[in-house]
Amino acid sequence: MTNSRSRRPRDPFPVSGPADILAYIPHSLGFTPKESLVLMTVDSSRLGATLRLDLPGSALDYSEFAAKVSGILRSDVCANGVLMALYTDRAWKRPDAPPYRRLIHQLSRCLTGNGLPIRDGWVISSTAWREYFCSDSGCCPWPGRPLQDITNSTLSAEMVYRGSAYAPTLEQAVALDLPEPWDEPGAVAAVHRAAYGRRLAGHWCGSSQFAGTLDVWETVIEGAKAVAGQAGLAGEGNQAGPETTRGRYQGGSGEPLSGEPARGFALLRTDPETAGFLLASLRARPVRDTLLVMAALGKDQALAGAEACRLLSVDGARPLLPPCPDAAAQTDGRDTAGAGASRRGSGQAPGRGERVIAGSSYELPRKRPQDAGRDYRDVLVGQYPQSPRWGAMDAAFAVFAELLAADAADGEEDREASSALLSLMGWIEWARGRGSRAQVLLTRCLESNPGYRLAELLEELLATGVFPVWATNQGTAWKAAERSPGAARR
Repeated sequence: MTNSRSRRPRDPFPVSGPADILAYIPHSLGFTPKESLVLMTVDSSRLGATLRLDLPGSALDYSEFAAKVSGILRSDVCANGVLMALYTDRAWKRPDAPPYRRLIHQLSRCLTGNGLPIRDGWVISSTAWREYFCSDSGCCPWPGRPLQDITNSTLSAEMVYRGSAYAPTLEQAVALDLPEPWDEPGAVAAVHRAAYGRRLAGHWCGSSQFAGTLDVWETVIEGAKAVAGQAGLAGEGNQAGPETTRGRYQGGSGEPLSGEPARGFALLRTDPETAGFLLASLRARPVRDTLLVMAALGKDQALAGAEACRLLSVDGARPLLPPCPDAAAQTDGRDTAGAGASRRGSGQAPGRGERVIAGSSYELPRKRPQDAGRDYRDVLVGQYPQSPRWGAMDAAFAVFAELLAADAADGEEDREASSALLSLMGWIEWARGRGSRAQVLLTRCLESNPGYRLAELLEELLATGVFPVWATNQGTAWKAAERSPGAARR
């Protein structure tokens, strides 16, 4: 299931007919749908949200299916109708007997009752396309029109000219978001991953170590956000307060970003020790889960929520962390202390020299909202009522993807780390409303590590067909930047 929203463009594409609309769909989704139902909300002059769903089995309760779909589309408060595209190779033997009639009839009744009638619809097979609701062969040629009408349409040519592209399949679209495996730095990262894993086994959830670990993650994620901004991936999504980055990862304005996800974070390849530390930290499942809350709400709220959920132990020991790149340049050789301070170290590999924060240990925020634990849990299950920090979420996805490439580089993939990363990326795709992509990532996780519990829980969540609360509200949902400068206008 995919729910794609686009930010309002300055220069929208004109749509002159069905072929243009059908050409727009794969550009909007990023791939060509197969055995899918695609619904697009419309107002008087503009296409709105695009919703893609796997076609349901015949045994499914279509009334429940239709009610869920209607509830999702109703979140587009400007819409007054829906356009439908049915992608299937199911046999269509007569013009008056289109495929999935019972499903479409139930869906049409439900949508009409909610003020969103299906205004037009089409069937697209692997060989032809045809109007769904027209049984007149004189008006609508039988068995259909050539697919070249779509690929050669005016809008298709315009979008390609402006640089838009899409993958032939969903799986290939997901693969395009993943960077290439690391080469030599990947082997170095693996050494550090093993070393930090040994030295910190059983200590990741000590309060000081936990907070320090999140600080390292925050620094890298903020760096990825800054790089995305410099690359022009900023969008017009929901905004939170500005944040800063430190050390080697510093750059850009620090403004929250939203838009098409970055393809990894290549700058991390210059710091394999930090990459190894981050990979090792994913063995601690409280760290893993808190990363999602931190991306969505910020580090302070995530720390408060983790403590409220009793995930941490009291520990006054100084945290063991990788050195902060360029730390000496920032501090003029002086030691720094406290949460958010530069990370210091001897420059030696873990096991030969300690890398710790000099001075006082990390402290959790003293003032915590009473609902910190509730917010923590609500984010993880998609019930948080406000907008997540989409810029940080997109940057976190890029960092997770880069670390996945690092973990597989030497051919000795750490199943715990890779499973955690695939699950985290799957959760973010679900949070964006892109359940289909989430499923691809979770399937890959469970194929390599059967029984990985987080992936299993997320699969169960996807099976319900329920989107996060924020994904069903136009004001809080993720807004994908167009792959080209404009969206479609009818």
